[in-house]
Formats: sequence, structure tokens, C-alpha cells
Amino acid sequence: MELCGVQTLRRSSPNFKTLHLVRHAQGIHNVEIEKGELTALSGKLFDAHLSLTGIQQVSDMRKEISKSGLLNTVQLVITSPLRRAMQTSVGIFRGQEDMNQSDIFPKVNNSPPIVALEICRERMIESDEDAEWQAEEREDMEEVSARGLHFLKWLWERPEKDIAVVSHGIFLQQTLRALHEKVGTPVEENHLKRFANCELRSIRLEKSAVTWKHIH
Repeated sequence: MELCGVQTLRRSSPNFKTLHLVRHAQGIHNVEIEKGELTALSGKLFDAHLSLTGIQQVSDMRKEISKSGLLNTVQLVITSPLRRAMQTSVGIFRGQEDMNQSDIFPKVNNSPPIVALEICRERMIESDEDAEWQAEEREDMEEVSARGLHFLKWLWERPEKDIAVVSHGIFLQQTLRALHEKVGTPVEENHLKRFANCELRSIRLEKSAVTWKHIH
């Protein structure tokens, strides 16, 4: 878990948007893949819930963002619709009594709205049960990057200026790389590296520095 860059992004301006990007906390799939017992394409792991370690990561992250003041500034939370991302987003930004015992997370006062979007889900694969998927093949990185840029364009057109995004490591990393390499927006080198579970990285996008001319 890491809170990266939050303290430096407190300035508010109509020409800026601040995005707080969070990879979901550890899921049971992370544990099983690390043990070598299942692969990332296993259907049993596709919509994995959080592990006990992941639950603790969410609890720790909520304490960190409450302490930093970030919880008071976020106006909107966008999450992948997969269970591990939704559990992470609700646990961090809405609070919870006991994530290990229940999937119900009571709201807290002044909590931001949470919206689940298909476009920011895990690197897509194909399945007989999902029209978005294709016969055991994953999107290549170019496709993930393109999806990430379309997502950022959609975010840029939102009225909110301070937005949290809870998604998946590859999607977040490829989105930042595409923003830097294809759109030409400066992104710090340490922000382009792989995300750890429940790591948060904050970036500020300046209107004059972002051009969407290459996104169709």
C-alpha cells in the first residue's frame, strides 16, 4: 500500500483535474497465482473477492486518506465493476464495519458517489458468457492503452475536478503510459511503474497540457 503524491496536489483551479488512481487491494486470485496453483485466465479467479490481506490493506488506506484530508476533497469515485475493485472502492471511500463478514458497506457522512464503469475493468478476455470477450484471448497492450485514453477523455468531460479511480494494475499503468507517450502529457517516471495492491498515485492534469486530437 502506498499514498503517492497526495500532499502536493491541493491547488484548485478550473484548468486542472486531479485524479487519484488506486489499484484494487489484494484479491484471492493474487494469492493463488503467486502460489502457482491457477493462472490469470482461470474462470475461477475472474471475479475474485479480496483476501484477508486485501481487507486489511483497504482498512489501512482509508485511515491514510482520512489523515491526509483526501477523503474530504474527492467528489466522485469511478470503479471497475469487478468485485475486488468494488470492495476496495466502497471500503476506502464509504467505510465499513466488517469487510470480512459482509458484503454490505454502510455509508459514512459526506461520502462521494461511486460509479461502476465497464471501460475501466481488468484487461479484457473473451468468454461465451460476455459479448465483450473473445475465446481465451486477452486484449493486447495497445488495446488496453486505447481504452484507457477513451476513459480519460470521458473523465475530462466530467464536471468534477477531484476524482478517484479504483481499477486494475495493467489498466492503470497502460493508461498513464498512453497519456505520457501518445498524448504527450508529462508524467513522472515513478508513476509509470507497476502498481502494487492498494497503491494510490495522484496526478494533476492541466487543460493546456492535454490534447485529445489522437483519440477518436
